[in-house]
This record gives sequence, C-alpha cells and structure tokens, in this order.
Amino acid sequence: MEDLSLGQLFSLGQKILTELENTSLSSSDPEYQSKVNKGIAYLNQADAFVSRLHLFSENEIIDDINTNDIKFLLITAYLGDLTLRLTGVDNRGDTLNKAKAYIQRFLNTCQTHQLITKDDINVLEQLEANKKPNPALQREQKIARYKREKEIKQTVQKLREQLDQASAGKDEDRDVDEMERDWVMSLVQLEIMKALESWGSIEQELVMVKEMEMMREMMRQKGVMPSTQTDALQPASNRVNWGKDKPLLNKEGRPLQPFVITSKREQIKDKVFGPGYNLPTMTIDEYLQQEMERGNIIQGGGEPPEKEPVDDNDYEALDAETMKQREWDEFTEANPRGWGNRGNKG
Repeated sequence: MEDLSLGQLFSLGQKILTELENTSLSSSDPEYQSKVNKGIAYLNQADAFVSRLHLFSENEIIDDINTNDIKFLLITAYLGDLTLRLTGVDNRGDTLNKAKAYIQRFLNTCQTHQLITKDDINVLEQLEANKKPNPALQREQKIARYKREKEIKQTVQKLREQLDQASAGKDEDRDVDEMERDWVMSLVQLEIMKALESWGSIEQELVMVKEMEMMREMMRQKGVMPSTQTDALQPASNRVNWGKDKPLLNKEGRPLQPFVITSKREQIKDKVFGPGYNLPTMTIDEYLQQEMERGNIIQGGGEPPEKEPVDDNDYEALDAETMKQREWDEFTEANPRGWGNRGNKG
C-alpha cells in the first residue's frame, strides 16, 4: 500500500465503496466487513497523503483548486460512510463518533471552499447547535434534499456517460476537462447531502446508545447481571421464570430479551391515543380449547330423546295423558297465536 500513489489509493477506496453499495452481501457478512476495513485502510492512507502535501489551503475557493485535486475532497466523506458500515464493534458509540468526525471535517472543508449552498448551511448550523427544526420545516427540508439528490444523481450519470464517450473518441467537440470538473463537483454536492443526512441519523443513534449505556450501568449497580455467560445465552423457551427474574442485558451489554425504551411523554401519549381496552391475546378457538382442557365446558347435547309411548294397558297413564292434552287444547283456544304480541294495535 505504501507504494501506491494518492490517486491509486483514492480510486481503490472509491471502487470498494461502490461495490458495497451494489452488493447483495449482508452488512454482517465477514466478506462485507473485510471490504469495509480494506476501503478504510486505503482512504486513511490517502488522507495522510493529503495532509502531508497540504493539498488544500483555507485561503482557496473552489475556483482556485485544480480539477484533478477536487475529487480528493471526497476522502473524508467516504471514510465517514465506510465507518458507519462497520458492525460487530464492541463500542458502537466510538464508531459513531469517529464517523461523525469524518463527516464534520468533510462539511467544514466544503464550507471553507464555498461549496455548500445557503440551504445546506442552515441545516449544518442546526446540526452543529444540536437543534431540531419544527416537524413541518424538517419535512420540507428532507423533501427538498431528496429532489435535489435525485437531480444530481441524474447529472452525475449523464456526465459519466459523456466522459466515457469522450475517452473513446466518440465526442471530440466537448471539453473533457470541463466535463470532468462538472462531474466531480456534482459528486461533491451529492456527498454533501448524504453527509447532512448521515449526521442527523448519527445524532439519533447516539441518543439510543447513551440510553443503553445508562441501562447497563443501572443493571450493574443493582447486581442483577447473569452469573455465567451460559445462563445469559440460554434460550428463553428453556427458562421457567424468563422475563421475571432475569436481567435485560448480559455482561457485554447485549439484550437478553425484547424491551422498549420509552419516556414519560410516550407513556402519556399511549394512554391518550391508545385503545381504551385491552387488546385480545388469543383467538376465540384458542380460548374455547383452553376452557375445554380445564373442564369448564360441558360436552354432549344433540337431538332430544324420543318420548316413550304410553302402555295401552296402563289406564291411569292414559287418563293422565288425555287430561294433559285437553288442558293444552283449552289453553291454545283461550290464547290464540300472536295474541300476546299485539303492541298498541288494540
């Protein structure tokens, strides 16, 4: 790597980042992480080159910078992007802060050389002051950035195609140096928007990481951490009192059971906007099956039993049946069908 030039180091790092953006590998895949670390190594070496050569001066504006050198402004932006792709790191907070430092360096350099628009400067100042705009303004800013990003991506693709044609000798009328400068400038503008978006995401994740660290510390102070690593990694289905006598986190701070971090405001909101009843935890069929297993459901039923016929030789039974039939006939004559359901009809 030490024998590579600045341009070669940059090209190799840029190529790896492009491959990662288009790969089907999972971010936790060892091959993916190997590429991430290799790209970081290339670009860190390139960044050291830029510092030693004093390639950019604070007194220069973008018009003073050579076309071939403008692309090296992207080194810190790419380093921030690749650092955010690191997984399996013990301290996520350190990784986020490192990526944030790269992004801040990139944006500050672009601001020094007058590459940032007025709207982007407003967003940058809000991020630096850790202030959030009202939701409506924040939504408008995101929509505007999304539209701009889409347009710039189309411009980058178009200019890249024109450069390829010019390199192949198919378009000799265009100024290649001018096209290349426009292409690199468009890449810088695209990375500025990505950097602003990434910075906002980093701030949100840092809040979550801080809450997790506070929770780990609280668990340590209470002394309720699992006694052994084996117990911490035991499946929940094998634990009788899972969720009752076990902690949320293990010694390394990794979650042992699902939980939700919330605030008093969120709890109040859930009470106001949530349903005023408890949601069902089982279906009707599951409930009936459970009650049947407990013996709370009487089984049986079916067609009513047929009436046994009266013996012709049992005169008393025959007389009783006759009297019963007469009483029923007299009742039906005195109470015609529908007589008791006349309402206000008179």
